[in-house]
Amino acid sequence: MNRRQHGKGGSPPDAKEQQDGERDIQLKRLRFLHRSLGGLSPKDALGLLAVATLSLHVLLAVGLFLLYGSYARLVERPAPSLVQLSDGTAIEVAPLGSRERTPEVVKRFAVDALTLMMNWSGTLPAQNAEEVARPQPDPGIELTEFSGRQKVTTAAWQGSFALSEDFRPTFLLALAEMTPPQVFGGEMEVALMPLQVGEPLKIAEGRWKLSMVANLMVFARGKNLGDVIPFNKEIFVRATEAPRIGASSGSYARQIAAIRASGLEIYRMSELEEASQ
Repeated sequence: MNRRQHGKGGSPPDAKEQQDGERDIQLKRLRFLHRSLGGLSPKDALGLLAVATLSLHVLLAVGLFLLYGSYARLVERPAPSLVQLSDGTAIEVAPLGSRERTPEVVKRFAVDALTLMMNWSGTLPAQNAEEVARPQPDPGIELTEFSGRQKVTTAAWQGSFALSEDFRPTFLLALAEMTPPQVFGGEMEVALMPLQVGEPLKIAEGRWKLSMVANLMVFARGKNLGDVIPFNKEIFVRATEAPRIGASSGSYARQIAAIRASGLEIYRMSELEEASQ
């Protein structure tokens, strides 16, 4: 009777299938345990790498944005217009390129250089208060490179460092030929008197020209009225590197640095009538 009821309710499950099901359950448990203990799967690692890369890019973008904002504020900030020197004095400055000069600087450089070269007093340039009170006679500077033992005044020789290297020898020779010998004996004095100095005209990058209408006043002993010699020039100026000197530099280096402190040089001069043609 028991056999009939068992056959009527259905056959018992197959033992093999039951074992396979239990094996699958064990494998899933082992895989989960391996995933928990053994690290990430390749897909999970790739996902985390993508998230990390994206986060890094976001941080870089934020950093660049902040850096751009800092640069923008720096550009909008006005440049300093007042600079204090080592001796305590303060001067006004303006931002300029390495080959840019203001018209005032160009004009002052040209006038100062020509005044130094064309004023022949017969005395040495004063270096201190004692020499101002007691000027010393100027023996002149001999141009030994030329025949005839030509001489120029010491101040003119110093001022000639404002000229370019190729123009300086020619100008010094012409200057020596027109310097009266009486100047070195204290019997004659010549002074440059500028009448009109034109505004510098920019002719190229770092190059200017300006005109000067002036007279050379010649005072000989016993002639207080003086003779007048017209001195009308077209002056060509260009930007150059200002010399730098150290504490151990000699007197020549210091004189050159003082003359060329503006970073300018005169590379040509011509008669005003000739230049206008």
